[in-house]
Amino acid sequence: MMDDRFQQMLAEFRALGGTAENIRLGEGAFGRGIFPVDPAKPVAVAVPENLLMDVSDLRIEGGAFRVAQGSSLGAAERRFVEEYEASFSWGNGRGDIEALFEQAQALPAEIRHQLRVEFRCGEWFAEPDAHTVEERFFSSRSILYGKRNVIMPVVELINHGDAAGYDTSSGVSVRGTFAGEVNVRYSDVDAYGLFLNWGFSHPQRQALSLALSGAVGGKGLHIERDYTSGEAMPTLKRDGDALALNYLMLGHRQYPRLAKGIFYKRMREAGANGIEEAFDTIQHINRMNFLGVMALLEPFEGAMVRGLRRMARHQLEALSFACGVRPV
Repeated sequence: MMDDRFQQMLAEFRALGGTAENIRLGEGAFGRGIFPVDPAKPVAVAVPENLLMDVSDLRIEGGAFRVAQGSSLGAAERRFVEEYEASFSWGNGRGDIEALFEQAQALPAEIRHQLRVEFRCGEWFAEPDAHTVEERFFSSRSILYGKRNVIMPVVELINHGDAAGYDTSSGVSVRGTFAGEVNVRYSDVDAYGLFLNWGFSHPQRQALSLALSGAVGGKGLHIERDYTSGEAMPTLKRDGDALALNYLMLGHRQYPRLAKGIFYKRMREAGANGIEEAFDTIQHINRMNFLGVMALLEPFEGAMVRGLRRMARHQLEALSFACGVRPV
């Protein structure tokens, strides 16, 4: 039985320094996930550093997961990771990613092209191949640990939610008390960003701008979507009269006056004029993009279509939380 195999795997995980307290496999809103055995007691799942494998060290050979010969993993750790991936992750879990691509392929080719190119909804709408599936699967199940992008066995089985965050101070861990399914915030990025990387929709506290290029007060302005650092303020870079922000918040459910305040501060630092109209224009472009997604999909149904509509709605809702200006 799967539960027996899972408990045996956890015993091996603990023997290699891992922590797995009060957990079991179950089915939740996002499919397979981790649940507490006793909801009244705390859950603790921790991957020690010796089991964190660099994504660059993985190999898929004949469809099977392998650890590269040059990996820093010890022999016992290598054997555990390969067996874990075969039984609980890549070996029987990639079907979820394959299903997302299949759902996308059910749409007409011209609609997929518009979603990918015009509305920038990601590589889900490209023509999938084995490499694309591998890349999407492992990018959705890895984490930045220091400067390393690593695979985190067992912890990666926990689905997204708002109850807890990752602790990466020593290994990667998730701890807390959960009335139902154990969940963890994959990222504080927006609903659009969650869809791009993980292929699902979930309401987020903030909305970030699309990557855009334009002008503000006679100065060129380029906005990126580099939110990997999670910094509170975007970084402003100058190249002559051209300006660049690594990201731009456009709305926040808890702090609706903050988005304009941050933009105004950065643009005033750069000596730009017309910043009020520029912010409103950026907001308008973003709203029209997600309204366009919803309009494009009106004639269609299916799991992918429903997910896209929810993503667009969540993003539009977060965008609407931009009222007034908070001095920063």
